Amino acid sequence: MKLSTYVINFLAEKGVSQVFGMSGGAAVHLLDSVSKNDKIDFVCSQHEQSAAISADGYARTTGRLGVAITTSGPGATNLLTGTCCSFYDSVPTLMLTGQVASHRLKGQLDIRQRGFQETDVVSIFGSVTKYAVQLEKPEDIRYCLEKAYYMAFEGRPGSVLVDIPDDFQRADIDPDKLHGFTPDLTTQMAAQVLEGQISSVMKAFFGAKRPVVVLGGGLKTPDCGFDLPSLVTALGAPVVTSWAAVDLLPHDHPLKMGSFGVYAPRLGNYVVQNADFLLCLGTRLSQNLTGGILPSFAREAEIAMIDISAGEMEKFDGFGINIAHRVQARLSDALPHIQARAEKSGPCKTPDWQAVLEKWQSRFGPEIYDPDDKDGCLNAYSFIEKLSGYVPAEETIFADTGGNLTWTCNAFQFKPGQRLHSAWNNTPMGYSLPAAIGAAAAEPDKPVTCLIGDGGLMICLAELATVVKHRMKIRTFLFNNHGHGIQKQTLETWLGSNYVGVHEPSGLAFTDFAAVANSMGLKTVTLNNKDRLEADLEEIFAYEGPVFVNVEINPDQRLFPVLKFGAALEDQLPALDQSDIEEHMVIKPFSM
Repeated sequence: MKLSTYVINFLAEKGVSQVFGMSGGAAVHLLDSVSKNDKIDFVCSQHEQSAAISADGYARTTGRLGVAITTSGPGATNLLTGTCCSFYDSVPTLMLTGQVASHRLKGQLDIRQRGFQETDVVSIFGSVTKYAVQLEKPEDIRYCLEKAYYMAFEGRPGSVLVDIPDDFQRADIDPDKLHGFTPDLTTQMAAQVLEGQISSVMKAFFGAKRPVVVLGGGLKTPDCGFDLPSLVTALGAPVVTSWAAVDLLPHDHPLKMGSFGVYAPRLGNYVVQNADFLLCLGTRLSQNLTGGILPSFAREAEIAMIDISAGEMEKFDGFGINIAHRVQARLSDALPHIQARAEKSGPCKTPDWQAVLEKWQSRFGPEIYDPDDKDGCLNAYSFIEKLSGYVPAEETIFADTGGNLTWTCNAFQFKPGQRLHSAWNNTPMGYSLPAAIGAAAAEPDKPVTCLIGDGGLMICLAELATVVKHRMKIRTFLFNNHGHGIQKQTLETWLGSNYVGVHEPSGLAFTDFAAVANSMGLKTVTLNNKDRLEADLEEIFAYEGPVFVNVEINPDQRLFPVLKFGAALEDQLPALDQSDIEEHMVIKPFSM
């Protein structure tokens, strides 16, 4: 059997239905084998960065391994940004890179390159993959693939890379004589040990006066396979989320207090800052959540973290945050123990805390920064809220980085079953469109909503052609504020509004996006009139095929609220008056 055929057969047996990539001299054998396997389709991207991101979007949507295939040299290095997205967000992806023939590898020679387009991708990708290997002889292919697949899903999932020289791809191998990979399972925690640790955490949780549950993106990448609304109801405590978890509960769930962190609404931050116990599930408590002044975070709270990575729980040691309870385990293993303990104990009985929360909910409702009305523009927050009424339940939504992500996380009203994906920790511009392509390729009958800014779309503009080529049911909403809005806001804060390269007057070059989309064959709609918005949205969501929507956003639209750099999280919060402080509570008022 040809080695490249063995590789593709292996992927098909693992349930991979699509691979993404671009053709190139060192990848032709792999792609030839893809074309001859009726269980896998090839989606040809316009750029290798998009291929890696499409693999990422495919994996987030399906839970299966996402795969990108490219040639050597620049083809391989262009995968790096998408690989980082998967690595930092715990998404299982495999980068299959072609390489120059083995006899053209430079090896230990003191030269930069021997073969044409030779590049040491294993070294380059080593810090952003769980496993990166160059095939040294054809007989090792089974071992390398089995180990790569195992590592992509084992523990905290992530990206892996297998680099295959061209001559090995076309080598003839006997599958029955290949040696395999056997994982070491001795480090898995015994069930009774985990149950004991969870019991200790839950005893402290149910003994708290002001308990709070924190949900993070680790509950869905990978999907923990658990009924979270049921769990939350059983626990009975208020819930706050990271942005990556804003979709895990419907917006009207009675215990949902919203998101928290540097760009989050005040209510969620108010809840966290006045809790006495935080039960953190699926979150590593990034700096976007804690703020930069760590000792001020959750000032009086005992914190419990359940995480597969010990390092994520140890990183606060010596920096002012005490993680009092540390359980190193997969959430899929830990959550059944939490549910069982909650059902045995009954929901939290903290009427005083609930009364305060209800008062805060009525006092600190949705916060929208509304710039002065400008003809031909929409308010981003108001638009997102209106849009959320039209996006169907069960739909997958991809958001890019920048203002569009902030407005979405703070204003979208999620329905049961909807999922929001973004590259939460690497956050490259130009992520959401190729990621949406990955999702649409996996499930071509299900529409996908893609939200992206003008800066992000410029980076992946060519992928609109991929959408048209495959008639993908993607609704692309362009948040067109004619500039890099977050950067403008940053420059206003730090550099006296000395704009450089953040909008057209300062050197940034954009195009007529609607005209470009139309020229590619997309149905194109422009939204710029709030009086016509509902009628326009009805038309957009009634359309069966791909549609491009140019949403004109006021260029003066800003992100609000936001914690200024160098401030403590509590500095974002308004002062409490005496009526908010019950005598039996230890909640302290804030001063501005």
